[in-house]
Amino acid sequence: MHIEFRHLRTIKAIHDTGGLARAADSLNITQSALSHQIKGIEDQAGVELFVRRSKPLRLSAAGMRLLAAAEAILPQVAALEAEFAGLVLGSAGRLHIAIECHACFEWLFPVLEAFRKAWPEVDV
Repeated sequence: MHIEFRHLRTIKAIHDTGGLARAADSLNITQSALSHQIKGIEDQAGVELFVRRSKPLRLSAAGMRLLAAAEAILPQVAALEAEFAGLVLGSAGRLHIAIECHACFEWLFPVLEAFRKAWPEVDV
């Protein structure tokens, strides 16, 4: 079985919005594409994710397990994406500095303090 982040976002969107049409809108895909995606996940896993004869649409036990995984994993993925964006923009990461003279410390430490305040996500 191969679960992708989009599958986790899909199950969460369906649960959060309460239906396929609203979930498809929130994911910016068609309802048909969403239905095909769900069918693909179910075929791969060999389980049904929804109780189809219920109004409103309800998650099955397997669907609830996938939702729990989505709710645990997606915030971690979002945090990782934000961290990577910080690295790309230069607002996070690590700065290595090497100096040889003791006199340099007199001007370096005040500058480093200002740098740390301006760039708290950068490890110096």
